[in-house]
Amino acid sequence: MHSVRVFLTAHGAASFATGIHQVLLAWLSIQLLHLTSVEIGWVQCAALLPTIGWMLVAGVWADRTRPILLMVLAQILMVLSFIGLALLVYKNSLNFSYLLVYAVLVGTANAFVQPVREKIVGELSDHSLQIKISRASLVQFSLQSLGIVLASYSEYVGLLAIIGAQIIATLISAALLYRLSLQKLSVAAEPPGRELSSNLERGFRTELKQGIAFVLKDKPMGHLLALIAFNGFVHMGVFLVAVPIIARDVYHLNALQYGMLQFSFVAGMLLAYLLLLNKPKQHFPGQGALFSLLYSAIVGFALARTPTLTGLYMLLVFWGWVAGHSSTHCRVVLQQLAAKQPELKGRLVSIYQMTLFGMAPLGALVVGYVAEYHAVGELFQAMAIASVLLFVVFLFSRSLWQIRQE
Repeated sequence: MHSVRVFLTAHGAASFATGIHQVLLAWLSIQLLHLTSVEIGWVQCAALLPTIGWMLVAGVWADRTRPILLMVLAQILMVLSFIGLALLVYKNSLNFSYLLVYAVLVGTANAFVQPVREKIVGELSDHSLQIKISRASLVQFSLQSLGIVLASYSEYVGLLAIIGAQIIATLISAALLYRLSLQKLSVAAEPPGRELSSNLERGFRTELKQGIAFVLKDKPMGHLLALIAFNGFVHMGVFLVAVPIIARDVYHLNALQYGMLQFSFVAGMLLAYLLLLNKPKQHFPGQGALFSLLYSAIVGFALARTPTLTGLYMLLVFWGWVAGHSSTHCRVVLQQLAAKQPELKGRLVSIYQMTLFGMAPLGALVVGYVAEYHAVGELFQAMAIASVLLFVVFLFSRSLWQIRQE
């Protein structure tokens, strides 16, 4: 239990820094640099694109090396990225190109964190999957929301102070994870094999083929990835670009008001995790994941009507609840499917995460370019229609509906 507390504390500290990053990246784009919608799309794409190239590699390392130590290295890269941003802000040298580089570095670090963290969460205690995932998510988004709130006051306390808090939190996370890596844990004790050490390239190719082969053979896994691809496009890609655009061009919000938009979304996710943490075990998690498509349609149709500012905050709370509800059920399904091949778990998690984060840059770019010629409300309406259509498509297959949580 002590190991669980240490990991969740480290996880929370890293999430606090992530919350700050979410607000700062968007706010630097729309307010400090006054980027166009296309440039905003590229910045968000740069933060997400490295996952496509690195996440499968991270999945292999999660299965064959010490995954917690890999998280330590990712946190160190994150610290260096934050320090670089602080120097650019201090020298008043930040521009679009530097912001792209910063986004790529942070995205690369996140690419190594995601599959490793998912593997550790699934193996560090003996609770049910629903409890383990909901508990880790509750810690993650509670601390992330604190980071969002702190970043919202950047106009009052200064950007350098906010970035300094990021650096300190990430260092704490790295130190705690390193301490955890020294303990003899099943998720951190397996040394790298000789094959991987002697022939790295061939080893990676073999490991990746095994994971992809399982995905191609397993029908429920394929359907889950299709659902996750859509969620990445909508809940990440559309959100990360469309919300900053409407905040600036439609509602004309300041930093604090925009931060509260981000906080509203995360508060909705927290609500979803709290409810799931206290609910009885969901025997068919795939059904909850699929019904989230209909909830997404409600969000899209409502946002397309340009609600009042209060209505916007309320809708973002609901959107966050939908994203958290869908994410938790999808992750439970993933863990259940990965239990069929435990030796491939890291790779399956990385394929899942790569699909989710790989579609997000596409969503960000599509929104960025389309917003140049169409109203954002039309994008939200298209999102709603697509959600309904995908739900109807899944009605013709029972693969995800029938998956039972053991």
